[in-house]
Amino acid sequence: FKNKFNSLIDCYVPLRTVRTAFRSPWFTSALLRLRNKKKRLYRSASSSDTTERWAAYHNATLEYKKAYAVAKHSFFSDTLPSLLQSNPRKFWCLVNGPKNKNIDLCDELGLAIASDRCCEALQDVFKKSFSVDNSNHLPIQADPGYPRMEPIIIDQLGLFHLILKMKASAPGIDGIAPQFLKQTATYCSVIFSQLFSQSLQNASLPSDWKAGKVVPVPKPGDSSNPSNYRPITLTSIPCKLLEHIIYSNLIIFLEENNFFHNSQHGFRKHYSCETQLLLFTNDLFSASDTGSIIDCIFLDFQKAFDTVSHRLLLLKLSMLNIDSNTLRWIECFLSNRTQHVTANDHDSRNCSVISGVPQGSVLGPLLFLIYINDLPSSITSTIRLFADDCVIYRIITNSHDSSLLQSDLDNITSWCSLWSMKLNIGKCKIMRISRGSTDCTSPVYSISNFLLSSVNTYKYLGVHIDNNLTWNNHVSYVINNANRTLGFLRRNFSLAPVSLKLLLYKTLVRSKLEYASSIWDPHSCSLVNALEAIQNRSARFIVANYSRTASISSIKNSLDLPTLSNRRKQARLCLFHKIFFMNPEIKGTLFSSPSYVSSRIDHNFKVHVPLCHTNIYFHSYVPKTSSEWNHLPASIASNPDHASFKTAISNL
Repeated sequence: FKNKFNSLIDCYVPLRTVRTAFRSPWFTSALLRLRNKKKRLYRSASSSDTTERWAAYHNATLEYKKAYAVAKHSFFSDTLPSLLQSNPRKFWCLVNGPKNKNIDLCDELGLAIASDRCCEALQDVFKKSFSVDNSNHLPIQADPGYPRMEPIIIDQLGLFHLILKMKASAPGIDGIAPQFLKQTATYCSVIFSQLFSQSLQNASLPSDWKAGKVVPVPKPGDSSNPSNYRPITLTSIPCKLLEHIIYSNLIIFLEENNFFHNSQHGFRKHYSCETQLLLFTNDLFSASDTGSIIDCIFLDFQKAFDTVSHRLLLLKLSMLNIDSNTLRWIECFLSNRTQHVTANDHDSRNCSVISGVPQGSVLGPLLFLIYINDLPSSITSTIRLFADDCVIYRIITNSHDSSLLQSDLDNITSWCSLWSMKLNIGKCKIMRISRGSTDCTSPVYSISNFLLSSVNTYKYLGVHIDNNLTWNNHVSYVINNANRTLGFLRRNFSLAPVSLKLLLYKTLVRSKLEYASSIWDPHSCSLVNALEAIQNRSARFIVANYSRTASISSIKNSLDLPTLSNRRKQARLCLFHKIFFMNPEIKGTLFSSPSYVSSRIDHNFKVHVPLCHTNIYFHSYVPKTSSEWNHLPASIASNPDHASFKTAISNL
C-alpha cells in the first residue's frame, strides 16, 4: 500500500524547490539587484576615483535605501497581515524568526563532533533513557472486576471525519503526509477502514508504523552539549489515525468503570493544570488558615515516559478486561519498535526502543496514565498527579505525622522498585509551609537513605509556589518573562500595523501574563499594578504613542483591552463554571450547599462560602470566587452552556 501510495504522489503531486535564504523576509530579489549594483559602482568609483562615478554610487545608494524602506514598510503593513489569513503557519514562522537547522556539538573533551556524526552522538544520548527489564518477577495484580470491553469496530464515516480533522504535521518515515490524506479523504477512508480492521483482527502492524524519526530540539542552555537536546519523535500518520480510534474506545471504557484515580489530572477530559493547581493550593490555603504546618514533597521521576517496562505495562493492561484483539494489537504496537535520529541532513543507525511508552504517539500518554494509576493506592497522605508530576503533602501536628509522610515516601520508593521506575533524588524537594506558626525547624525526609533538600519556593506545573503562600515570586517571574517578549516585539515589529501588533501582544505577551492566572490572581495592589504596567506599555507600543500626556485608559479603551485584573476575575468565574457543570468530582470536593438560600435575592446555584480567619485565605480562589459566583444574576449562573456564560460575564 505504501509503495502504491508514494508512486501516486510522485506521479500526480507537483514538487517545487524551496531555497532557504538567510536574510530578512522583506529582502526581495529586486533589493538584491540594487545592492549588487551599489557594490559594483562602489568598486568602480574606488578604482577610478572620478566625481561622476562617485555621484553614480551615491545615487545608487540612495535608491537602494529608499527601496529597502519601502519594501520593509510594505512587508509589515501588507504582506505579514495578509499571511495571517492565507498561511498562518508561515506567518508564525516569520514572527518567531528563522531557526538554525545546523547542529554543532562537542564531545566530553570539548572537541567538535563532525557534522555527519552528530546524529549518532545524539542517538547515543537518547537511547540511554531506555531501561532494561531484567526481572522475571511479575507483581500480583488484583482483578478490578470490570466487564469485558466491547470489540472495536472501524466505522468508515467516522474515519472520514477523523481524517478531515487532522492537523498539519510532519509525516513519519513512510512519508505519508496528512495534507494529502485530507485531499483524498473519501478514498482513503475506504482503504484505511479495511486496513485498520485487518490490523486489529490480526494484531499486526507494518514495520513503518513502529519506527520513529527523532528530531533533536535544543533545550535552554549550551547547545553544543548533546545531553542538552530534547527528542521529538515523528511517527506514521496512518498509525496515528488507528491510535485515535483505539484511544477513543479505550478511554470511554476506562472512564465508565471509574478506573482513573481522582488525584490524576493529566491528559483527562475536564481536568487540567488549573484544576490540579486549584485543589493543591486550596488545601494549602485552608490548612494555613488554621495555623497548621504543611510539609510538601515534590517528586521527580527520572525519564518517566521512557522507562516504562513493556512487560509490566502489558500485565496491567491484561487485568483490565480489555478486548483481546485490542490487547494483542497494543502488545504488537509496543514490541520491536525502532528509532533513528536525523541531524544535519544525516540519519543515525536504527536502535531498538526497549522501554517506554512510544513518544509522538496518540496512545502513549494514556498508556502512561494506566501504568502509574495504582501509585496513589498505598499512600495515606494527600497526593496530586499530573501525568508524572507528583507532589505528596500532609498537615504536620507532631512527629508521628512526619513519620507517616516518610512512610509514604518509602512506599513510593517500593512502588518504583516494583514497577521499574526511578526517582531523580537530586530533583526531589521538600517545602514546609508554616505561615503563622512559630515552628522554625527544618523538615527531614529521605529517599533510599538520601536526605532531600528543602526549598522556599518551587515551580509546580509552571506556577511558583512559596512557603509563605504569597505570589510575589511568581508575579516577578511572569513580569520578567512578558517584558522580554514585549522587548522582542518592540525591536522587530515597530513598523507593523495596529491590528497586527495587537494580535502579537495578545498571543505572545498577554498569554504569558495569564497562564493559570485564575489560581494566582493577586490581591496586593502593588502586584496588580505591576502586572497592569506591562499591558500599559504594550498598549503604547501598539498605537506608537509614548506621550506622557496621552491617557493610557483611553488608549486601552480604543484597543478594547480590559484590565488584566478584570480578565483574571472572568477566568476565575469561567473555571468555577466548568467545575460546577462539568466536573462533579471536583465540585463535590471544593463546594458545598449553603445553609440558607434566600428566595428573593439568591439564585438556586448558590454555594457555601468558607469562613476565613486569615486575609491570605480570604483572597484565595475558593472563598473569593464562591462569593463572586453567588452574586451573579440567576440568568447567568444557571446557564450550563460555557460559551454563552463566558460571553455573559464579559458583558457585566
